[in-house]
Amino acid sequence: MSQDLEQKLWSIASGIPFVSDYFLQASPARKLKKENLFSKVFETYFLELGSGWGEVAIAMALQRRNTGFVLMEKKFDRIRHTIREIEKHSLDNVKILCVNFNWFLADVFEENLFSEILLNFPDPWPKKRHHKKRTINSKFIESLRVLLPEKGKFSFATDYGPYARKTIRLFRDSEIFKPETMEFRLERKEIPVSHFERKKRKEGKRIYYIDQILIRK
Repeated sequence: MSQDLEQKLWSIASGIPFVSDYFLQASPARKLKKENLFSKVFETYFLELGSGWGEVAIAMALQRRNTGFVLMEKKFDRIRHTIREIEKHSLDNVKILCVNFNWFLADVFEENLFSEILLNFPDPWPKKRHHKKRTINSKFIESLRVLLPEKGKFSFATDYGPYARKTIRLFRDSEIFKPETMEFRLERKEIPVSHFERKKRKEGKRIYYIDQILIRK
């Protein structure tokens, strides 16, 4: 990425689309620390990448009040809906970053901040010429290494088998992660079902769940 392009992207990422107490603001000058995220410090922190309509994180935040949930989402309509739901439930443990995490991720937060990171159903870019646009690659895995502590967890879901297989190979080759139990599974009960996931299940799609644990920094 050229310096000019990086500056342009940061100028976008540093802004907020509208005024809300639930926004966090990214900055190239300083990384966000746990003390900057919420009005109080939580026991653990959870990051959802591409949080969509917010239904997954909000359901978890209602059950895990001692965890701070940070959501990264770029689409304004989804952000507005999420904020309405946060307000409806009077949640003090959910904040949103209106940032494209494919631009900036490890640059935004201090190291070892999150005990868990979730990525649900990113675009699989099925055509070979588009594979370079996929989120999960060696650079992304390096960002996970920075943001997670040892034994931190990354959870991923996709309904596209070739993407699941490629993801498994990338984590295996990284040598810094290991599967939590098995390389993939077809059921996941500990994370709420998203609207997209429910739709895919109704269509009869097979969903691959991949959970990786960071074993060394």
